Amino acid sequence: MCDNLSFCSVDYSSGGLETVIHRQVRKFIVIADKGFQQNFVYLASHGINTVASAIFGLIYISLWRSVVPPAGFSDYTPLKITQYIAYNQVILWFVQFGIRVHVRISQAVRTGNIAEELCRPMNYFWYRIAQEAGVIIYNLLFRGIPVGLLLAFVSFYVPKSPVVWLWSVIALGLAGYIGLVLFYIVGITSFWATEIRTAYWVVASLSLGLGGASMPLEVLPDAIEKIARLSPFPCLCYYPARIYLELSGPGLIWYSAFWSLALTVLAQFLTAKARTKLEVQGG
Repeated sequence: MCDNLSFCSVDYSSGGLETVIHRQVRKFIVIADKGFQQNFVYLASHGINTVASAIFGLIYISLWRSVVPPAGFSDYTPLKITQYIAYNQVILWFVQFGIRVHVRISQAVRTGNIAEELCRPMNYFWYRIAQEAGVIIYNLLFRGIPVGLLLAFVSFYVPKSPVVWLWSVIALGLAGYIGLVLFYIVGITSFWATEIRTAYWVVASLSLGLGGASMPLEVLPDAIEKIARLSPFPCLCYYPARIYLELSGPGLIWYSAFWSLALTVLAQFLTAKARTKLEVQGG
């Protein structure tokens, strides 16, 4: 019999394990595809958001150009800070903006639909992550990349080395995953809290302030910078931007890998506790 927190038992001698894994992967791909396709309904609205994001990017770039000295600071020349801001305006739609997993979980808990969702023969955490993964891939392709094309008229860095592209894609993939898990954790707290808006705004603010979205961590006071580097938030924007702009090597990916694993363990733990709470109370 299947358990929601694990795969079904299989006959390992007959290749059953490979079949089950294939079916599970295919199932999550279908879920991600549905999350991707449902956004086409709002394509016109997203186009307006894209233009607005590009405008905000131009404002940030203008502000930074006015305050950065000609010689620059740390690793950032006026041109490099422009490229840093432009890149982050693109990936924000992938790592933070548009992620609604916390809203979906909170609404399911509020309406009682969560009981039905937890009865599905799949891991609830991976189900929600797969659905939202389709959404953020859509955001990157149809909202983030168009922002980059608009900002390219100002300046946009394009690495020439395939290796840099490879590490950048890995760093960005981990960043998107960490963003999903952070907001999943916010959403799962609705099992214990009557309102999660405060938790959401705290995480969203820390993501923007300590994640390096609007400014490099080097401009923060030393104490805050040290705290930021101990948190998962730089994995969202700062590390991917540094790798993409060739300001840092791929070693930063290890930090993202660690936080991906740690947050996954925490999310699965909270999901198990939430399931227990629901079942004890009668569903």
